[in-house]
Amino acid sequence: MKPVYLLDTNIVSEFPKDRPEEKVLEYYRARKNLCAISAVTWQELNRGINRMHEGKKKKSIQSLIDNLSLNLEIIPYDSFAAQICGEMQARAEAEGKTMPFYDSQIAATAVANGMILVTRNTADFKLMQDKAFLRVENWFTA
Repeated sequence: MKPVYLLDTNIVSEFPKDRPEEKVLEYYRARKNLCAISAVTWQELNRGINRMHEGKKKKSIQSLIDNLSLNLEIIPYDSFAAQICGEMQARAEAEGKTMPFYDSQIAATAVANGMILVTRNTADFKLMQDKAFLRVENWFTA
């Protein structure tokens, strides 16, 4: 079955926390077969783990990353997503606004694949919703 939900980095970062938001975990468990992450989120997670000092927390996050690679599809940032991203950024810049680089790539990946972006930072994606057909859900408040 094709993934429907593209999980932002702040959603998957909730999983290894000592006290994760239970609502987010419930939503994920109910939809896990419909979830994926973007290659950009994969990059952010790997960058983060490689910047961490050795220890318990790093081991926990490494376990999460290993688990994600086995259980979630990683959607590539491809030429179609890049085209959408460039168009969104140009429209925003024409209005004197800028879009966060990684967030705009994640948003474009969701749009290019007809997916719903799941994020806690809905405000960060508001401009992208206005410039493209980006659908957003916040499982923290849903």
